[in-house]
Amino acid sequence: MDAERYDMTEKFYYGLVSVLILILCIFLAGCSSSSTTTTTIAKVTTQAGAKYSAGDIVTNSASSPLWMIISYDPTSDLYTRVEVTKNPDGSWNQITGDQDSFPRADMERIYPVLLTQVSVSSVPVATITIPTTVTTTLSGSGPLVSAVSPTSGSMASSVSITLTGTNFQNGAKLELVEAGFQPIVASGVSVTSTQITGTININNVNAGPANIEIVNPDGRSSMISFTIGLPTPVISSINPTSGTQGQSYTLTVHGQTLTDVQIVTLVSADGTNQVTCSQPQPSSTSVSCTLAIPDTAEFGLYNVNVITSDGTTGSANSSFTITNSTA
Repeated sequence: MDAERYDMTEKFYYGLVSVLILILCIFLAGCSSSSTTTTTIAKVTTQAGAKYSAGDIVTNSASSPLWMIISYDPTSDLYTRVEVTKNPDGSWNQITGDQDSFPRADMERIYPVLLTQVSVSSVPVATITIPTTVTTTLSGSGPLVSAVSPTSGSMASSVSITLTGTNFQNGAKLELVEAGFQPIVASGVSVTSTQITGTININNVNAGPANIEIVNPDGRSSMISFTIGLPTPVISSINPTSGTQGQSYTLTVHGQTLTDVQIVTLVSADGTNQVTCSQPQPSSTSVSCTLAIPDTAEFGLYNVNVITSDGTTGSANSSFTITNSTA
């Protein structure tokens, strides 16, 4: 019976110890789950520092314009800048001295090239020198042209020109002037106070209106109208060289610069008789027309004349013969 009691006591103690161990474990687990710690990591935001400092001269890839940094204000995040230029000797100048403020990020993005670094105080505002204007007072009166002789001349010809007027000076120039072309300066010029003469070779210009001008050595000038005509027609031969009263012929005139020929005539040596050759057909080297010789035409030698649209005339003297129909 004692053994049975001992066994029961031992089981009781074992059971109690197990319960205590279980309670302790539950308590420790509860403490562990209730002691969770949360850690917060602060985010630090830092503004980037300015890329440029006072005295930096910056530009873009095109090297224009050039800016010098005066200062940087971190509160407003603005650069103060001024436009500069480089002198031939390597020094620098402020162009106007006008300063302005510009956002840092835009300045560094638009003008990323740092050329050099200088002392701000060593870059002065450029001094602009205004040249002194010298006024020259000319004495006396300028030239005044009253007449020109002749009043016209043909292209590809040499014309002796005479201008008359007042206040012509020794050493004056005589020129042919046409818009769009270089002036043609006369040669063999002779000058008095009222007249100037010289020879002008009319080349490399167009037919049409122009001017003859006198230019005194002091630069004052005067001009008068002049007409440039077409080149003078040149007759080298005709065919046929004779015709009979009352007959019709196709007359062909050969030569040069005949393109603008409008009239072909036969004129007697004494100028009293004229026969017109109708319907002229010109080319550069010939002109053909219909020559109907009247029954009443005087027989004998005639000059053949060709006349251009501006009245320029080419002649072949005593080159055609009209014969008597009864001969």
